Amino acid sequence: MSSVQVGDIVDDRYRLDAQIAKGGMSTVFRGEDLRLGRAVAVKVMDDRYLDDAIFRSRFVREAKSMALLSHPNIVDVYDFNSTGAHVYLVMELISGGTLRELLAERGPMPPHAATQVMRGLLTGLSVAHQQGLVHRDIKPDNVLISQDHRVKLTDFGLVRAVAQSDRTSDQIVGTVSYLSPEQVGGETIGPESDVYSAGILLFELLTGTTPFTGDTQLAHAMQRLTNDVPAPSSRIEGVPALFDELVAAATHRDPDERFPTAAQFLAALEDVATELALPSFKVPVPRNTAVARATEVVTPRPAPAVPQSTSILPPYEPPAPPVASAPETAAFPVLPPTPEAPAAPIVPRTEQYLPEVRPPQEVEVAFEEPKPVSNRSPIKLLAWLMVVVMLIAAVAVGGWWFGSGRYGEIPQILGLDKDTAVAKVVEAGFAPVVSEIYSDDVPVGQAVGTEPPFGQRVPRSDEVAVLVSKGQPTVPAVPLNGDIAAFRHSLEERTLSLAFGEDAYSDTIPVGGIAAVSPAAGVTVHTGSTVTAQISKGPAPVEVPDVTGKDQATATSLLSAAGLSVRSVTEAFSSQHPKGAVISTTPGAGSKLSRGSEVELKVSNALEVPDVEGLSLEEATTELTGLGFVVVTEETNDAREVPHEVVGMSKKEGDLVNPEAAQITLKIAGRVKVTSVTGLSVEEATQKLQDQGLNVAVRRAGDHVLIQSPRAGAKVAPGDTIELTAI
Repeated sequence: MSSVQVGDIVDDRYRLDAQIAKGGMSTVFRGEDLRLGRAVAVKVMDDRYLDDAIFRSRFVREAKSMALLSHPNIVDVYDFNSTGAHVYLVMELISGGTLRELLAERGPMPPHAATQVMRGLLTGLSVAHQQGLVHRDIKPDNVLISQDHRVKLTDFGLVRAVAQSDRTSDQIVGTVSYLSPEQVGGETIGPESDVYSAGILLFELLTGTTPFTGDTQLAHAMQRLTNDVPAPSSRIEGVPALFDELVAAATHRDPDERFPTAAQFLAALEDVATELALPSFKVPVPRNTAVARATEVVTPRPAPAVPQSTSILPPYEPPAPPVASAPETAAFPVLPPTPEAPAAPIVPRTEQYLPEVRPPQEVEVAFEEPKPVSNRSPIKLLAWLMVVVMLIAAVAVGGWWFGSGRYGEIPQILGLDKDTAVAKVVEAGFAPVVSEIYSDDVPVGQAVGTEPPFGQRVPRSDEVAVLVSKGQPTVPAVPLNGDIAAFRHSLEERTLSLAFGEDAYSDTIPVGGIAAVSPAAGVTVHTGSTVTAQISKGPAPVEVPDVTGKDQATATSLLSAAGLSVRSVTEAFSSQHPKGAVISTTPGAGSKLSRGSEVELKVSNALEVPDVEGLSLEEATTELTGLGFVVVTEETNDAREVPHEVVGMSKKEGDLVNPEAAQITLKIAGRVKVTSVTGLSVEEATQKLQDQGLNVAVRRAGDHVLIQSPRAGAKVAPGDTIELTAI
């Protein structure tokens, strides 16, 4: 066991005043920080495990995790030491008790009470999830309730980062009643596992029991692999159907069907609370607690006076409290795909703290007989009479003081300025402590009242809270990341409460965060008002615009303006769209996509038939082949002045042709229409006829053509000879 004991001072700073609880690997003490003069909880690792790397790493991980997660719903960590003679963790002392102790005192809770407990638990747990951590051991023993009725999450000894929560051994650790199916099956563990455990805890709050049982811990654990968690209303009357649905959603056997994080579980819980119009509730503080018993050890009540004797009291030791009984955190084998009976018993892995048992010690009182008093001497008699008179006076004064004299009446300070109110409380014999609160009726800086209230009688010199108005509250600003838990805490500090409206799209707030609130931040509201938040659904989807028929550059520009980008461009034939025009998009026009998504473009590669009629075969062929067409010719009996002039095509001008079948037939004139050269010089006439592809024969008697044969307009074959007679 741990070598430290009550009364020891650890590292010359932390005095161990009383033991609160002990477990297999460490002991928790109520202590005092001698440097700062405050009460703390000191968790000291047992000396037996100082050289055990696994236990030491778990202890170190708990300290670092708790230090990282600073939040009102998580127990604060003040100090930690993993070197030297002792490994210890110094934490905030919660002078209330555990949720387990509250359940033992009061039994099942009504829905509104269970909601308030879960609200604090899920708020703290959501902070861990936002930091990428998984608690892995959610149970009533790890949920504390402070004296100011705040629910706090503790014991991060089994915490893991989400990225490190894959199965790494053949054993799993946790408390069997609250294990998730994936913990039992040895699968990857994420925030959904904590959601399942929290759902089991909600079931227990509503019914007073956990859903599964078994002859052994392993049999108990296996129940959740094959059975759904029953509806709480099947165990106890009065549970609304919405709570049955909430528990079912949180404890679905498939992690993908649960709330993904505690924040989403909390949002659903708030929706249920709003739908059922559940009243507000202050979580009660358990009374019979280990911390309370440890406090009594530190500050025992004085022994009653014994008349006519001097009490000789031995060192005081309190009677031992009863040993608490609670579910045990254990380690047991990961189940194979087809479970078989385990060959080895379940091995305890994580400690369960139990209050230390001490034998009661009787208080012995020794009496001394008073010496006899003689009244035979007048002087002695007179002296004794004076003593009696003084005693009577002292008793009278003491009676007055312990009766009504030591009490004073709280004065009325409503409406006074702060300084005057403080002075009036001092004048009445009390120690004022100024506290600012929100008020709808009292102006800023004026006294609202006192706590205890005006007219009550309390011991003089006691502290009295002087409540000074801060005026009406304003709606706080929403955190930049939209964190629900942080915003709720800010509201509660201003007496305000949180409700949820319809979810809304947001380009800046991630899914699950607060996108907007009503009234808006900065608006002055009445105390106790409700602020409605809209949870972000992420960026609003954008609609794919219709870019059919647009050229690629124009289509890309239109998509970019809509918040989309082009992933790829493919070509395809379309008889409706010319080359380069968009045929379609994938997804199609009108589809809803997340902003920033990518779209595929399909662009036409069709070939458009040009007008080549009237061109020579050579000119037409050059143009068509340049466009990608394959040219074939067909000769006709038509005659044209230009040899092999195109007189027709197999395709019409403007037709769109598949490039994979781009053949086009040109119809060309097979005859030449002889042009008129009469009256021209022989040289001019010869050149003109040769340009038509004809040969020329000249019978020269002069320089100008008088007769041509065949005559002008005659249809001849290319290469035929035209005879010219010149004079």
